[in-house]
Amino acid sequence: MNDAVHRQRIHPALAGARARRIAGAMLMLAPLALLVAGCRAPTAAHTQVVATAAPAGTTPFRLDADASQVWIFLHADGPLATMGHTHVISSRALRGTIWLHPDPGHSACDFQLPVAQFVVDDPQERTAAGGEFAEPLDEAARAGTREHMLGDRQLDAQHYPAVLLHCRHVVPAADGVTVELAVTLRDRETLLPVPVKWRRSGTVLQADGEFSFKQSDLGLEPYSLLFGALRVADEIHARFRLVARQQQ
Repeated sequence: MNDAVHRQRIHPALAGARARRIAGAMLMLAPLALLVAGCRAPTAAHTQVVATAAPAGTTPFRLDADASQVWIFLHADGPLATMGHTHVISSRALRGTIWLHPDPGHSACDFQLPVAQFVVDDPQERTAAGGEFAEPLDEAARAGTREHMLGDRQLDAQHYPAVLLHCRHVVPAADGVTVELAVTLRDRETLLPVPVKWRRSGTVLQADGEFSFKQSDLGLEPYSLLFGALRVADEIHARFRLVARQQQ
């Protein structure tokens, strides 16, 4: 994961505990453009269930959550960006089904990504990401970031326990496919084009890819402090590795 976008490291003079708490909390007020919406929370929890019927002529492959992983990479931006932290948000909790058709353009998928199972700045993941992401963060900073991320003003995990992902269209490409991915969270759906490379080996289907997108493309304004001097970078980078096994 060394190909993540690199920016300046955190300046040692700004690495005090208070600066860490302020900057870490700021970054995670909008941790994932995929996972933020501006509507108010409902009074009752929403039940989110993947219920799409299998398309005709397809073979179902159930996602192996233990072998699959998603990563989200975040940066600070603005004149005071050196006060902020980079963050690596990861998950091994993605679950769902891929329906593979002999013609890839007729394939489909549905996934659920439970927000409470996001891991914030796992030390091993930060080390593996390398570069600026290898800067260690203490446990207090990680816990505070997670609390803000799951709170009712951000992901609101209590009322919206999962992000839903649905392959709206699959377009064959020279080196794989491009998926028009419908992302639903907090009752808001957004479409993102996602390039995917995939391969099948017997009863095992593997897919991987990475892509960048802007919060502003989704109609979201990156969170900022100090009149924009310290803010979440508009661009966010995501990577994924999926392993699915054929169902009988």
